[in-house]
Amino acid sequence: MHFPILLSCFALFRLVLAASTPPSGALTVGSSGTYKTVSAALAAAKSGATIFIYSGTYSESVYFTTSGITIYGETTDASSYTSNTVTITAKGSAATDGSDDASGTFRVHANSFKMYNVNVVNSYGVGSQALALSAYGTEQGFYGCSFVGWQDTVLTDSGTQFFGSSYIEGSVDFIFGQTANSYFYASVIAPKTTGGTITASGPASSSVGIYVFDSCYIEAAASATTSLTGKVFLGRPWTEYARAVFKYCSLSSIINSAGWEEWSTATPNTADVVFAEYDNNGSGATTSGRASFSKQLTSTTVGTYSIANILGSGYASWVDAAYL
Repeated sequence: MHFPILLSCFALFRLVLAASTPPSGALTVGSSGTYKTVSAALAAAKSGATIFIYSGTYSESVYFTTSGITIYGETTDASSYTSNTVTITAKGSAATDGSDDASGTFRVHANSFKMYNVNVVNSYGVGSQALALSAYGTEQGFYGCSFVGWQDTVLTDSGTQFFGSSYIEGSVDFIFGQTANSYFYASVIAPKTTGGTITASGPASSSVGIYVFDSCYIEAAASATTSLTGKVFLGRPWTEYARAVFKYCSLSSIINSAGWEEWSTATPNTADVVFAEYDNNGSGATTSGRASFSKQLTSTTVGTYSIANILGSGYASWVDAAYL
């Protein structure tokens, strides 16, 4: 990990147990589990249930609407995605499934959801929107997870989401949505093609929908086959009210000097955007050539984009403090 996490003794003990052993009363998935698929366990789960997935690759598309579910993937290190041993993979696409959401490998349409140490992959590749994650719901937390796709990897379309110590890989607009407030902390964001954009924010007004990246590391994916130096943008505006903020992040040389780009020449969508940065570092963080429609925050204004302001003053009741 690029950003080590200091855990309390209690939090560390709890995570170690959950990483290697099913919690008491958990529904288990795997060759030695009660259920053979994640979908089957979710179908049986009631609100408040815990699911433990044993090591393995699960080829299935997952969709559920039951709130209050917690999922743990077996791992040797719960503090990071790097030791994950559980992968859920599918090959859906909007072209064949009818919508972005329907293409998702893992579709969570539920509130009060937590997932730890699970890899989610959409292997469709080039040619269509093809989501790894489709998230609709409030108080959703993803911890030590990995999401890999090509176009539109992660959709957070409504509610509130927290991503901690996670990994997101994609090519075009690969973190996108409309009305969700999503906070990404100490996570690796990994573009893999030239000319791509990380975020595509599309709210219908200035009062809803924002992406905030705090202490994240922006680097080329290991799967990139050509140099991305200067070829990637932090975001472009799906609508004129797009909002995305990068603060305290490490921006590698892949970031274009402009930082941000228009939606298109014909439809720039830049009149009312909030594209902002604060105290980033790395060779991609130089601000002198930034797009005119972006801005640099100050020590006074950066507080507007605190986790409490983005996820709500009660965020501590549902965001796992071990990942902050």
